[in-house]
Amino acid sequence: MAIQQGGQLKYGSLQEPNTLNPLLSDLLATAEVGRLLFSGLVITGDKGEWLPDLAVDVPTTANGGVTPDGLTVTYRLRQGVTWHDGMPFTAEDVKFTWQLIMNRKVNVVARDGYDRISSIDTPDKHTVVVKFREYYAPYLTLFTTILPKHKLENESNINKASFNRAPVGTGPFKFKEWQVAEAISFEANPAYYRGKPVLDSIIYKVIPDSNILLTQLKSGELDMVSNIGFSYLEQVKAISGVRTVITPTMIWEHLDFNLDNTLFQDVRVRKAITSAIDRQAIVANVLKGAASPAYGDQSPLSWAYNPMQQPLARDVNAARDLLAQAGWQPGPDGIMTKENKKLTFSLTIPTGNKLREQTAQKIAEQLKEIGILVEVRPSDGALFFGEVLKNRQFETAIYAWVAGVDPDNLNLWNSHKIPGRGNAYDGQNYPGWRNPEVDKLTELGVRTIDVSARKDIYFRVQDILRDECPVVPLYFRGNIDAVKTVVANYQPNPTPSGNFWNAWQWGFATAAK
Repeated sequence: MAIQQGGQLKYGSLQEPNTLNPLLSDLLATAEVGRLLFSGLVITGDKGEWLPDLAVDVPTTANGGVTPDGLTVTYRLRQGVTWHDGMPFTAEDVKFTWQLIMNRKVNVVARDGYDRISSIDTPDKHTVVVKFREYYAPYLTLFTTILPKHKLENESNINKASFNRAPVGTGPFKFKEWQVAEAISFEANPAYYRGKPVLDSIIYKVIPDSNILLTQLKSGELDMVSNIGFSYLEQVKAISGVRTVITPTMIWEHLDFNLDNTLFQDVRVRKAITSAIDRQAIVANVLKGAASPAYGDQSPLSWAYNPMQQPLARDVNAARDLLAQAGWQPGPDGIMTKENKKLTFSLTIPTGNKLREQTAQKIAEQLKEIGILVEVRPSDGALFFGEVLKNRQFETAIYAWVAGVDPDNLNLWNSHKIPGRGNAYDGQNYPGWRNPEVDKLTELGVRTIDVSARKDIYFRVQDILRDECPVVPLYFRGNIDAVKTVVANYQPNPTPSGNFWNAWQWGFATAAK
């Protein structure tokens, strides 16, 4: 399709940024506009692949950008890049960004990873040498936003700097104005290093009411809306001239067994339950297709995902056979019994998520077909995440994890990460899974520098996870976006880079003559 140069795109957001400095906020709205204004050294594309941004290439051991011990990472920077005020971007800005992040007086959202850096050298204007105290496997996830030294080095209080409301970046769009509670406007940066963006301007409209947002989408006042609530899916699909885009995210919903419970210490019982759950039916009927079935702990977007994992179809007969092998027989009411005990347990879920409640009910129905009685127990959200999980006070539970771009899941599966008094409640191994091989592999995984060797490690973890079933992966949630059919080059990106990652390419299709 031919794309016209210029035009103004109106984006609708339920949320308003609390600042325009991405390092100081974990709000999605700030991250979205941050992509328009700023650049990072590298960025993740919509397939989860690493791409160079302000760096000329992605540093790896293969191209010499990373030393064999993994402790020194060298970034070669693009030449001729300028800040929105015309000042040159240099290695000094990268070093300054690290110093700002490490300054305890600055309220940055996260220092993890940056705190493992011992020093940053800038041998010349276009070279940055990052030295780590210890190997940090997800080193590429650092430096996603670079800030200008010349604008901020003399600020006495970065948290209150006027920069945060009218920033200067190197990104494809420049800040124009912020009408509080209304809209933030951005204009194309003609000096953008990839070339001037297709659009002339983007208006980020703040509309905190979903119904008004949809009304404006219907009337054509908005060109694009993302992160639409699931309950509005059917309404959005019915709007003419608008396409509905569903993208699997890296958020995976799963059912956990509490492995301290004797009932679940028999792997055959866990496998029977896994076989009796019909993920496809849950995705089709409960989620109306706005999700994709999950078969392991890694997202298909991760380089450590094993594509050869055969999806497990529902197999009721296999489930019944496994229960029989484990000594369970149907009682007069059809419920499985063993030594006069019925096969019954509770399934705890945090309240406030209709889809999760419906998923739990669906699983209870599916398990009843093989003679297992499940009692769904809704628990207050704050209580569930603060107490129930932390103290492992559940028999089974359903909730979600966010999978990372880096496959390190030591925090979820290593036995030292079973929270309890002994380790000051550190870690998120809530099932209480203890597997010596998984302990070794998760520890080795974060220390291994070679990517293909790491891949083998995480493939093996995925295999053991399937064999032992400490959790039942259910599905990856889908993100729902609505985009006018005349908008071209919209490529949603489920990685932390977000949907604005290629906004410089967005445009309007020229009308057919």
